[in-house]
This record gives sequence, C-alpha cells and structure tokens, in this order.
Amino acid sequence: MRSLDIGVSPNSECRKSKMITGRKPWRKNLWENQGYPDNYTDASFLEELKKNINVREVTFKEAFLGSSLITQQLCIIVFFSLNFYYMHNNLISSEVLFVCLCITATIGYIFYVIVDALANVPLFSCAMAWKAMMSSIQKLDKKRHLKAIVYFLLLGFVLSPVLKTLTESVSTDTIYAMTVFIMGIHMVFFDYGLRAVIVSSSLSLNAAVFASVCLASRLATPFDTFVLLTCSILHFLLCPLLLSKLSNYPLMILIIMATLSLYGLYQVDKVLTSIFFCSVIFINFICPYLFVRWHAYKDNIYGPWDEAVVEDLG
Repeated sequence: MRSLDIGVSPNSECRKSKMITGRKPWRKNLWENQGYPDNYTDASFLEELKKNINVREVTFKEAFLGSSLITQQLCIIVFFSLNFYYMHNNLISSEVLFVCLCITATIGYIFYVIVDALANVPLFSCAMAWKAMMSSIQKLDKKRHLKAIVYFLLLGFVLSPVLKTLTESVSTDTIYAMTVFIMGIHMVFFDYGLRAVIVSSSLSLNAAVFASVCLASRLATPFDTFVLLTCSILHFLLCPLLLSKLSNYPLMILIIMATLSLYGLYQVDKVLTSIFFCSVIFINFICPYLFVRWHAYKDNIYGPWDEAVVEDLG
C-alpha cells in the first residue's frame, strides 16, 4: 500500500521557483500586490539584520558592586530584625532603644548634610569645604524638617495602641511567615538605582512598614510599638537616603554592614549566621560570576520587523 504524500512535489517546487524568479524583484511593500505569495520571504529581507548593537560588556567588578546594593538592603533588614528581637526578649528597654534611635538619627542627619555639601568639593580644600557646608546649612528647610519630625512623633505615639491591635489576633507563626514574605516583597521592589518597571519605592517602603506593624503586635506595650515603628522609618526610609550619598564607597559600606550583621546574628543564633554568610557569598560572588559568564551569550537582533521609532524633529 503506497503511502499518501500530502506535501508539495519537487517538480511543483521547481515550477514555482521559476515562476517567482521571472517576476520583478520583491520589495518590502505591504500595500502593493507584487504577485508573490503571502508567505514568501525574500533573501533580501535579512540584509538589514543587526545583532548586539547596544550590548555593553559587563565586568565582574561592576556586577559585584551592583550586587552589593542588594546585600546592603539585606543588612538593613537584619539590623531591624535584631532590634525587634532584643525588644521582644526584653534584652533592651524600649526607652533606651528610643534614645539610641534619636541619637543615631541626629548623627545621620548631620552626616547627610556634610556629605551632600562636600560632594563637589576637591580634597584637602578646607576653605571651600567650610564655605560649602555653611551654604548647605543655610539652604536647608529646617522648619519643614522639624515639622515632619513632630508630626511623625505625635501621630505615631497616638496611633500606636491602634496599630498594636491590628494583627494581635493572628498567630505568632503566621506573623513571622508573613513578615518574611513581605520583607521579600520589600527587597524585590526596592529602588537599587536602575530604571525598571518592577521598581516601586512606595510599594517597597509600605511593605516594610506593614511588616513592622505585623511584628509590633508581638510586643508588650503600645510604646514598644511606637519605638519599633520609629526604628522601621529610620532603617527603611532614612538609612537608604544616607547610603545613596555614599555610593562612591560601596566596598567599604558593604564590609562594614556585613560585618556588623554577622556579629549581631552571631550573638543570637549561629545557624542564622551561617545562612546569612552563605547568602552574602551567593549574592556577591556566585551571582556576579554567573551573570558575567552568561552575559556573553546575550544575543539581541534588530531588523525590519521592529516597530518604527518616530523621532521628534521639533
């Protein structure tokens, strides 16, 4: 029994090829009937094909410094978690922690002003540095900053009893699991300095504050809740602003923050210390190595099938 061939015979292919060859040359014109089949692809169609036009080579150093920003944010979460741990286990009083937070915020504010003023000042130029600092202090909207602090303290203190009871009925295990998940959302949507659709500073900050509210329900008093929320604002809002001014020293910041995080976790649990250490190694060494290695296989193609880009000549 002879099999049924539903394909096109070689003779018909040859006749079709001869018919097409005898016609006028194909042009890239969709609104004109040139006598070619709808699925015909001419050899000249790929003449405008271009590959890897805007691809930039990435070095391991660049990938390492970029991944250090993720580690910095992870360290901030560790610092905040340690503050909660010490408060929850009565290892430090909320009054002492609140005073420490106020002192830290004041020092950080002064340091932020100094670093911002000396950003464009040459080294070892004392006169220019002093002049730049005085000018920066005069330009500060001190009244607005003071009002913001007062409003936060008043509203935070008044709303703390309400915030403490929001998730009080939820079990502790659920609270901890939810906090880990929400902190993951905070890290995913955090602004690491790249323009991307997934970046959302407001969502990242709100996720961190919500995680703080969840943990606040495990504390003893409303004042403890107020202190934890203050700690949350200091870590997740003000600390990234200060670190953005120190972006020229990423390696130094990474070493300091990672060392402090390892020391703090070591005082709490050695297993957590090992997990954090492995995470730092994975984020800062393994991931950059794999990224640089796999980046060599990146292959972007550009051709006549891309959307037309209309340039504004006005």
